[in-house]
Amino acid sequence: HFEDAARFNRALDTNQKLRDGIAELAEQFPRLTEEEYIQRVLELFQRAGLELTGEELKMLLALRRETDRILLRKNQKGE
Repeated sequence: HFEDAARFNRALDTNQKLRDGIAELAEQFPRLTEEEYIQRVLELFQRAGLELTGEELKMLLALRRETDRILLRKNQKGE
């Protein structure tokens, strides 16, 4: 849903505790299984007020990645 994507992106862009938690988690990534990593990311989002499933997280990340690609191409064409 559009509202979910908007809340997700806003949290990623503005919630410093979430950003710090993800950065800290990224440092631990080599020592975690994929399941542990996803579970911890979901917990970080839950603390930020977003209840997501693993599938929703993957979908929202893919959508954000595609949006970033579109914006990058648009900015490159504008330069």
